[in-house]
Amino acid sequence: MNLVRFRLFPKGSWRTPWQADTLMGAIAAVAARASGPEWLEAELLAPWRRNDPPFVLSDACPGDLLPAPALLPLFPRWPEAERKLVKKAAWLTPEQFDAVQKGGKPAMPQTAGGKFGFAATDAAMKSESRMRNTLDRLTDTTGNAGSLYPVTAIALESGFNYLSLYARVAVGKEAVLTNLLRLLADSGFGADVSTGFGHFGLAEGWEDASGLDRMEGANGWISLSTFQPAAGDPTEGYWQSFVKYGKLGPDFGIADVFKRPQWMLRPGACFRSKGLIREWYGRPIEAGDLLSAPALAELDSRGIHPIQPAYALAVPFVWPKEVEA
Repeated sequence: MNLVRFRLFPKGSWRTPWQADTLMGAIAAVAARASGPEWLEAELLAPWRRNDPPFVLSDACPGDLLPAPALLPLFPRWPEAERKLVKKAAWLTPEQFDAVQKGGKPAMPQTAGGKFGFAATDAAMKSESRMRNTLDRLTDTTGNAGSLYPVTAIALESGFNYLSLYARVAVGKEAVLTNLLRLLADSGFGADVSTGFGHFGLAEGWEDASGLDRMEGANGWISLSTFQPAAGDPTEGYWQSFVKYGKLGPDFGIADVFKRPQWMLRPGACFRSKGLIREWYGRPIEAGDLLSAPALAELDSRGIHPIQPAYALAVPFVWPKEVEA
């Protein structure tokens, strides 16, 4: 598979985090609308089910920054004044990430908390609460007082004007993925696209990102994606996890849209590898692990079998000698 980068230019704020599994689900939805369920099943769903994905995505990263590996705070001899910054680090510059890939300790920026150093999430993205009002379904009005509720909108901080989306793509499938991303750009990504959230432009073509793979003596890998490990994936490493409460897209037309809670690993998860380092890890989450029994039965009766591709785009690195696993 080829490793490439796409540049996404947000036209405003968004509501849904740019996580790899959500992005792949959104791409599947626009593919179904544009090309029909038969194309979707043959080109995406069937390959996902047999663990032969035509492409694997990273989370979208602000500018040229890359996810901070989870083992970063474990390097010894961080000065006390820098430890809090290291623990809050969410992103590294390409030079800092390259140092970690080579097994070294990345340099701390001279200006504490600088946007282009060990950037915390809030140094690259900003969020704000916006108030919404519920509508009474009977009167189609806002009804009584107390119907206001907040929603969170996220945008890039000043100094950043694009998101980098990395992809491992099967040879010859680059144009297919590019077209799917264009369709997603046209429709918007995530919640509340009808009110202007999640719209973006896509730069022409893609860039070669194979430099992230050129690593001699690699004995580990770093995930650039939100993902769920497969049963046979390596377990010796460091990671941050969270529980994801997802929803089915509107295309399915069922009342119970809530997925079962899913345990996921954040980008930056890093693992030792005792054998050949693969290009991707993780697994597809099948419908039985994803949905409640009533929702599963309803969709099954209509011949619909959803799947959530929860793969990790992996890049190799040399496990630091000074960090034990």
